[in-house]
Amino acid sequence: MRIAILGDGSLTHTKRWGGFFKEQGHEVLLFSFEETENSPVPVIQLKKYLPTNLLGYLSSLRLLKKELGRFDPDIVSSLYISGYGLLGALCGFRPLAVSALGSDLLVDYKKHFVHKAQIKYALGKAGLITADSEGLSRIAIEAGASKKNTLKIYFGIDGNVFYRSPKTGEAQGNNDTTLIISTRNHYSIYNLDLLIDAAPYILKEINARFIICGDGPERENLQKKTEKLGVGENFSFKGKLNPEELSRELRKSDIYISTSLSDSTSVSLLEAMASGLTPIVTDLEGNREWIIEGENGVIIPADDPVKLAESVIKTAANKPFLEKAGNINVRIILDRGLWEDNMKRVEKAMTTLIMKEKNR
Repeated sequence: MRIAILGDGSLTHTKRWGGFFKEQGHEVLLFSFEETENSPVPVIQLKKYLPTNLLGYLSSLRLLKKELGRFDPDIVSSLYISGYGLLGALCGFRPLAVSALGSDLLVDYKKHFVHKAQIKYALGKAGLITADSEGLSRIAIEAGASKKNTLKIYFGIDGNVFYRSPKTGEAQGNNDTTLIISTRNHYSIYNLDLLIDAAPYILKEINARFIICGDGPERENLQKKTEKLGVGENFSFKGKLNPEELSRELRKSDIYISTSLSDSTSVSLLEAMASGLTPIVTDLEGNREWIIEGENGVIIPADDPVKLAESVIKTAANKPFLEKAGNINVRIILDRGLWEDNMKRVEKAMTTLIMKEKNR
């Protein structure tokens, strides 16, 4: 297959998507407005000739059509239904596959009629729609996606990188200290203030250290807040880590926390589950697709630091639960959370769509 991918090249999701198809022997070309570093596939950077996102996208359409004509793709794959999905729908090349990444349907679709119109149009032109949770699939169908063309597919994790192993490094010999990790980026949507607000309550009852991975515009404010609350010495801000570094941090931790305000299937959660951690996550439909309260993790409200603290204290004290939940989570990921297995389903669906288009 010759696959033209339209998507944000700065995102790990986009690079993994392109990299998978290249590894399977397909010819892949990525079109992105964003600067793209360390891409596994060739990239053509698009330019916005007009202000605002929508006009900027539309102003690039002529160049995109020209470059697509040169590449002559068998299929166009748009990652993120608004924006890149609209471009895919307007470029004139078929078949078109669009992939919901979460915020496009959970946030954009509900935010403004312009986003809603973009999404409805893109979904109407797509022969394949992928969504990484039951909730996203439902919203896509409600927004106009064909049910028969909608494939629920989890992004999944690389089992060769994220896996369970005996605690290593700092965790050895420190069984009286609970290591709590967050791997979400530092944006307001991920609500890391909730974890920091809970920290003083947690530290009154147990010895704990907080490992904060990721980066973003909120990082400086978050670090200042830990100092203001007198818990700065218990926090380690690791910044953005590569997958191997992130995996090491996960494997030596005990509890994974996500305080996000919005999520479909969180790859960060799946990475933690694969590493044998016990997750404490906010009460979102996407999280409940993976976590059963009291079985393999804990569900908390997104606005109550005391409740979060109580959940951490109770979970840290329950060693049998930590072991049981970790074992369950590893099995769940092996069953339905592996990247390569899931992406082969996407590859098969794309191949089928191409053959169907050629036989029309």
